[in-house]
Amino acid sequence: MRRALTILTLPILLLSAWDCVPKARAALRLWSRLRQRHGDAPDTGWDAIYRQLTPYLPARGRIGLVQAAAPDSPIWARQYYYLQYSLAPRVIVPGAREEFVVAYGPPAAWPSLIDPSSFSLVRSFEDGFALYRRTAR
Repeated sequence: MRRALTILTLPILLLSAWDCVPKARAALRLWSRLRQRHGDAPDTGWDAIYRQLTPYLPARGRIGLVQAAAPDSPIWARQYYYLQYSLAPRVIVPGAREEFVVAYGPPAAWPSLIDPSSFSLVRSFEDGFALYRRTAR
């Protein structure tokens, strides 16, 4: 009796499995295309650039940020949030009141963003930002 039920059930199972083949092929093609297109997430390059600052900064604390971009503009916000993300757990604070300050903008604008008599340049980076440290008075 069991053998007869197995023989009757087997074609039904095979038929339902056969219906899954086109969907499995479509899923496999989609997976293959996604693997071919695989690349880095957008803006991961910024994270690598901003992480160049970490050897010059303390492990924790507040870091000042002065920018040439207009306050509350999308460019200002993007630079601020990417820098905060890259340098966490440090806290990025707008303004030049901290010991370390990042100046962001064209190199010609840095003297207008930060007082050269109060800060000394630690290092300038190729992508339009520099790290300054407050000098002892």
